[in-house]
Amino acid sequence: MAEAKSAGPYFVTLSNGDRIRFDSIIVATGSRFKPVHFPGTRKQGVLILDGAEKYEELGRTCPSIDEAVIVGEGYRGLEVADRLCSFGVEVLLMISCWQHEAPAPVVVDVIEDAARERGIKVQRASVSRAVGNGRVEALVAGGSVIPCGNVIVVPPRLPNPVHSLLRLGQAGAVEVDRAMRTCEPSMFAAGGCAELKGSILGSGALTAEPSLSGRIAGSNSTGSAHLIGGARIAQLRVFGLGWSRIGRREGSPLTFGNQMETVCRRWSLDSACVITHERFSERVVQVESIQPSTSPPSGLPPLATGVTLEALAYGLGSSDISQISETARLGLREWRKS
Repeated sequence: MAEAKSAGPYFVTLSNGDRIRFDSIIVATGSRFKPVHFPGTRKQGVLILDGAEKYEELGRTCPSIDEAVIVGEGYRGLEVADRLCSFGVEVLLMISCWQHEAPAPVVVDVIEDAARERGIKVQRASVSRAVGNGRVEALVAGGSVIPCGNVIVVPPRLPNPVHSLLRLGQAGAVEVDRAMRTCEPSMFAAGGCAELKGSILGSGALTAEPSLSGRIAGSNSTGSAHLIGGARIAQLRVFGLGWSRIGRREGSPLTFGNQMETVCRRWSLDSACVITHERFSERVVQVESIQPSTSPPSGLPPLATGVTLEALAYGLGSSDISQISETARLGLREWRKS
């Protein structure tokens, strides 16, 4: 192994001073857990989930835990809370951030209501410190003192540092186009250290797509011309609910001008849907839905067109979409009036 200290047109300089010529290079430095800095994290009873071995430790100890406070990133925090709840642990979840774009407020409301039914309290707050004599006894957060004997920290992930000449995006990762090409024509990037430029909503980080983006970068570095798909999909299952979000990766000039509008509906206590669309063209940009996970599948794989995105907004399953494809073309306009 050797550490690359610098890169330039068609060569890379290693830490030992050697220079290696290349025709193309792929940056795949991945991501890392964000360091946790609040005081008291070394106290007994505080577990930071920053590696596979920490999750294994949690799995071994959770049957003996009566109560726990989970703090940190939202998506994985929800999954950990759901898992601990299944062991009968009394859980307080304190969400301080979301790894990527946060769920819509109406979706968060549905999730919090489902968590509350299972005895899980959800708060949005950042922890200032953990206090106690040797073992954690309380957390200080948002001006309140919260008694607790077990704290589980779920840190978000950050892109690993990369070459300084490459342009970085809003998430701090290397900016790439849909061919995984960076601002340097001979350099590609993929996985957790890369993000798509021109992402229309939230972060375009490719942390969740390392295999796909890596294959595209590898193929294009040898002369191919593949592109990553136009739809971005995220999914989560917690508390008996299935959450999904699908949106276009890149937008039109109207989208880049921030001419977007969001409409939402909460259909019931355990279901809701949110549509984001271009204000003037009414072209659907993103759809987010949540419903009981026992419901019929929402047909995520074929959701690549505005027609099916609008159909999902009505809470329809994949079997229904084919029957209303023509009607759905006008669905968004009528739905907004309802």
